[in-house]
Amino acid sequence: MPELILFLVILNPFAQILYLSELMAKLKPKEFLYVHFKATVISFFIFTIFALIGENFLMKQIFQVRLASLQIFGGLIMLFIAFKYIVEGPGSNILFQGKISDLAPNISLPFMVGPGTIWISILIGRKNSISMTLASILVVLIGNFLFLNLYNLFMNNAIDKIKLILTKYLSILMRVNALFIGAIAIEMLITGFENISAKKLP
Repeated sequence: MPELILFLVILNPFAQILYLSELMAKLKPKEFLYVHFKATVISFFIFTIFALIGENFLMKQIFQVRLASLQIFGGLIMLFIAFKYIVEGPGSNILFQGKISDLAPNISLPFMVGPGTIWISILIGRKNSISMTLASILVVLIGNFLFLNLYNLFMNNAIDKIKLILTKYLSILMRVNALFIGAIAIEMLITGFENISAKKLP
């Protein structure tokens, strides 16, 4: 399913590794697994809500916002993020302060849930049955969860030279992935403006 690949690209596990490296260094592997599992569960429920009732109930009836508007706003945000990924790379994050029990929402909302991933969740929910929608979102989030935690476990047992090489190449992969995120952002903007001008969406 093309939407699953798109979902994973926008979720961007390579960038998550680099942005969460500070937290990985701060916590033991079991602690990080616990925190990231909670963040994954939170993200799953948010994506599921938007996939099942986001377009018709939340956006149209409650917020009175068209999907095209979310596409345009999400495209602008993703374009900005892609630019920062390419130009600046990862940086220190002040969100990872405080108790372990409070860290999960700080991972979920800035790094996993955003306009782009909410938009693709709505598309998945629009095109598939409820069971297929839930399975699709679950597969992507499980893949992301396993990738990050297996990487963290490996890095905790690797020598410093291997850690340096992996961090260097992951930074390159993040920037390459940012090119695709930027391209997706442009497509979201174009499609959003086309939908508004053609009045495809109420």
